[in-house]
Amino acid sequence: MTRKVRWARQARADREAVFRYLLKEAGLTVASAADDKFATLISLLEAHPETGRAAGRKPNQRKMTLARFPFILIYVIEPDWISILRILHTSRRIAGQYSD
Repeated sequence: MTRKVRWARQARADREAVFRYLLKEAGLTVASAADDKFATLISLLEAHPETGRAAGRKPNQRKMTLARFPFILIYVIEPDWISILRILHTSRRIAGQYSD
């Protein structure tokens, strides 16, 4: 069963901030590559939401690392959709950075 993805407001802001940061620091090619990786990851999650590893205290909270980039996607599997909560840099302490 394919599930739709819903982005929390903070997750959208995180994705935009990642793009802007990479654009400034590494250029359009790198920023676009990271954003393409996010899109690929979302397509994977729509078809296979259990792909990520458990994160947080609840069994439906999960995380996935963006390949070749230092970012973690935090999400929750709901019965009919997937909620993307945050995109965080791997150097950040993630406890308390997202809510359910």
